[in-house]
Amino acid sequence: MKEELLVGEKIIKEVEPHPLSFWPYYLFFLYFIVMCAIVIFKKEDIIAALAQYIIVNDFIASVILAIIWLGILIIPALIFSILRISWRWVISLTILAVLGLFLAMHYHVPIEYLYAGTIGLGIIGMILSDIYRRSHKYIITNFRIITKLGFFGLKTRDVLYTRIQDVFVDQGFLGKIFNYGTIIPITASGIGTGEDAAKVTVGMGGAKRIPIGPIGVGVAVEGEKSVKVPRGRSSFVLYGIPNPQEVRKVILEQIKQRELVPFLKKQVELLKKLVEIEKKKS
Repeated sequence: MKEELLVGEKIIKEVEPHPLSFWPYYLFFLYFIVMCAIVIFKKEDIIAALAQYIIVNDFIASVILAIIWLGILIIPALIFSILRISWRWVISLTILAVLGLFLAMHYHVPIEYLYAGTIGLGIIGMILSDIYRRSHKYIITNFRIITKLGFFGLKTRDVLYTRIQDVFVDQGFLGKIFNYGTIIPITASGIGTGEDAAKVTVGMGGAKRIPIGPIGVGVAVEGEKSVKVPRGRSSFVLYGIPNPQEVRKVILEQIKQRELVPFLKKQVELLKKLVEIEKKKS
């Protein structure tokens, strides 16, 4: 992804996310590989353990393995979707689960094949996660910060230093150990922030009905408190970059220079006026 620079613009630094910054994605797909491998190698022990409580034949064994397979797919996808605030994970894996059950029921595909296919999905997912990480490019120039994501398309964001009001650095536990973190440039328009909200609703089922007339009126008492916090998607911030404190200093230095420019211009204009006044006097 070659960037076209403006007249007089120079690249100061180019960075991309640290490999460990995308560990939730790697762990998500590694989970499928490990869990499916365990079930494949331990399926006889699992069936034998259940046979102590229920009658198990070949059909019931297949049903049990299918239910376990569904749990391996859907439960982590639901948790991941909630944490990432994106339902595409659970929707995609639910569609995959329905397709797998359709193949097993109508085309008599062995359940073991579904587990093997899920292991293959996990391997492909880990590879795609690394490609996705490498698709993020962050370019710091003497004019602006450029964030680019070139995975199945292209997303680009340009942030001029004159628009930045605050620079927030977020380093988690692993980030402190391995020296990586996320830099969020916050602008006056609120780009780079999100909201954490807590909401309380009082009433039966969210609403309390008061019998006024033949229909009644639903009444609910609600309260909500929200706090703005620095937040942004990986394509809009400098996500999980190495040496974040060093990069932060580079950005702050550029912001500082932009703040000095208007002051220097005013000084030059004032000197010009003083020179003109002296010329008139002479």
